[in-house]
Amino acid sequence: MTQSKEMLDAIMRAIELEKETFDLYVKAEHKTFNPAGKRIFKWLAKTEEEHYMKLTELYHSLHEGGRWVFYGGSSFELEPSGSDEQQVSFDTDDTEALKIAQKIEKRGMVYYEELIAKTGDPDGRAMLETLRNEEVEHLRVITEKLEGLKG
Repeated sequence: MTQSKEMLDAIMRAIELEKETFDLYVKAEHKTFNPAGKRIFKWLAKTEEEHYMKLTELYHSLHEGGRWVFYGGSSFELEPSGSDEQQVSFDTDDTEALKIAQKIEKRGMVYYEELIAKTGDPDGRAMLETLRNEEVEHLRVITEKLEGLKG
């Protein structure tokens, strides 16, 4: 049983979103001289890349056999802050990137919520919930950094 075209299109859109987000984070990581910025953007980029690859695998699996794939969550942990981070505050570009990131992660979260609502398959729901929860965690870390800037 192959999946509906609507679901495949939705997964393709999720792939595009993840790719866009990944590109943004890679750019931000390369632009910043800030150690905290580098560390966070690198982690965000790695998890988004993982999402992108997992969704691509899912797309093919659904397309060919109508089967969902298992995703147990990202294998990349956010490294603890190094001692070199304390004395450097984020610069304007990093702040801008974090604000854009915040919007993107919110959009991703809402998108996964919509997909979860449309998915009857329990494996599919579990996978999409894991992806959504990781976007929630990204949003939490990004918001925490932005809050810290106001202090």
